[in-house]
Amino acid sequence: MPTGSPNAGYLTFNTGDVLTSAQVQYNLQNQTIMYFASAAARDAALTVGIVQEGMFAYLADINATTFYNGTAWESFGDVTNATLTSPKETITTTAGTAGSPATVNLDVVTSSILIYTGTAAADWTLNVRGNSTTTLDSIMATGEQISVVFETPIGATAYEPVAGGFTIDGVVPSSIKYLGGTVPVGNINSTDVYVYTIRKTGTATFTVLGSQTKFA
Repeated sequence: MPTGSPNAGYLTFNTGDVLTSAQVQYNLQNQTIMYFASAAARDAALTVGIVQEGMFAYLADINATTFYNGTAWESFGDVTNATLTSPKETITTTAGTAGSPATVNLDVVTSSILIYTGTAAADWTLNVRGNSTTTLDSIMATGEQISVVFETPIGATAYEPVAGGFTIDGVVPSSIKYLGGTVPVGNINSTDVYVYTIRKTGTATFTVLGSQTKFA
């Protein structure tokens, strides 16, 4: 906590200690994430003289966590209309082989970019999900979109996604369109990169825009 703040930071409590009112106030109450129905309810409870720098409050009406910076409340982690400088993405690189097994699972909870280093052995289906226990549908709201990338080496046989070989949570999306209006085919002796932009339009309902680029 900043110098001069009545909030006491971290304190180790020992068996038999008798808590003082100051410890309960500053070590416990002031350092929790407090729950309020709205900003108005928060401001009515945490008035001047009570509100302290470093306090957190959850607002139920807008599902947002806010913090007090010493002079005003700010949204925690709010990146609306923010400028991002050189953002980085996590990638998953594996010695997997497309087509063996037939389904390639891309788990967006881990990474939205999946790179196989093994040469494709057969045609495949790419299945996008949260992970093995979480659906993509459950972690996306209607009106949100996510882009995923799958990269695989292709050898002397032009392997590619099977017909209907793109699924979300194991189901072919109701609408999928491809760059140029044609379903992409495999390219021999190259690295094929597939990009899919997934837009959730309703419960378990998605529109997908797909493309493929050959690198050689």
